[in-house]
Amino acid sequence: MSILYISTQLCKWSWWKTLVSGEEMAARCLPYVCFIVLLILLRICMEAQAGLLGPTPDEEVEALGEIARKLGKKDWKFSKDPCLNDSTSSYNNSVSCNCHYPGGVCHIELIKLSGEDLAGILPSALVQLPYLKHMSFTGNNLSGPIPNYLGNITTLEYLSIENNLFSGTVPPELGNLDNLETLILSANNLIGELPATLTRLNKLRELICGNNFTRKLPDFFRSWKQLEKLETQGSGLNGPIPASISVLKDLTDLRISDLHGEGSDFLPLMNMRHMKELKLSSCNISGEIPAYIPNMTHLGKLDLSFNRLEKEIPEFEGLKNLTNMYLTSNLLTGDIPNWIRNSNQYDFCTKIFQNFARGLFSLLYFL
Repeated sequence: MSILYISTQLCKWSWWKTLVSGEEMAARCLPYVCFIVLLILLRICMEAQAGLLGPTPDEEVEALGEIARKLGKKDWKFSKDPCLNDSTSSYNNSVSCNCHYPGGVCHIELIKLSGEDLAGILPSALVQLPYLKHMSFTGNNLSGPIPNYLGNITTLEYLSIENNLFSGTVPPELGNLDNLETLILSANNLIGELPATLTRLNKLRELICGNNFTRKLPDFFRSWKQLEKLETQGSGLNGPIPASISVLKDLTDLRISDLHGEGSDFLPLMNMRHMKELKLSSCNISGEIPAYIPNMTHLGKLDLSFNRLEKEIPEFEGLKNLTNMYLTSNLLTGDIPNWIRNSNQYDFCTKIFQNFARGLFSLLYFL
């Protein structure tokens, strides 16, 4: 006999026995109704805790099983729902779900398998997770080309395959990931050039792509107006750095190094007022260190080493957050600036000696 039926009978019995008015009957029934609601909510909570509510769809569980088999992931146990996150779960936060979909159904939104010595190729079963938003396989031994079918997981917001053994070119299909905010491809054996289809990634905020690429540094970086971090170090790309990169006003972290080919003057970065780390090392940059650098008041690290920068270091004393500066192997001249001598917050003094003909011995004495 259901809780609702019992409560209804109690309410009716109370009304017939007392022959009270409608308002009085409602007042007498209210406690029973509240009691019913409380019991229902309690039962929902208990069922959710027991894994009886909000099950993961069978096809997503089967896809997880296929992924585990292909990659040699042997510690996932499928005797329990993968979205049941309790102390007995075998997933150890490597799988995360969202159980707030209509009907209380859970869907897998995150797979994070980093540093687990996994080998093989990325399984096609990943496409069978239609709600997947975060996918990280950083620091494994995955190999082969980046699969074209990754471009079909259009729900992805974060994709990292950093530090693996992937080879071949970046598939143009990755340009279909129109919800992608983070793309990390570095430390693989990728070759060729970055496909122009990546310009369609209008929500991209972070790109890290150092590999063995060829051709020039692409001019289409300017397409990512929301970009906050751009890193291409030891990428194999050729210079110069395109001046159009200056339109990326939201950049807080710009790291470019080891460019081949022709050089350029210093970039017009004066609108990047939120910059926290600026690294343009071994980029064949000529000219003076620009006077607008002190306006980057959030700057904590500055690396302009191994270029062809000339003349004196500007006055950087206003950069209160600056803790690391590297200017070694340039053509800088003049005395060591007083603001370096008079400061005790910096960790860069030993990184500037190869520039100066004057001021070296006095600074060594100071240190």
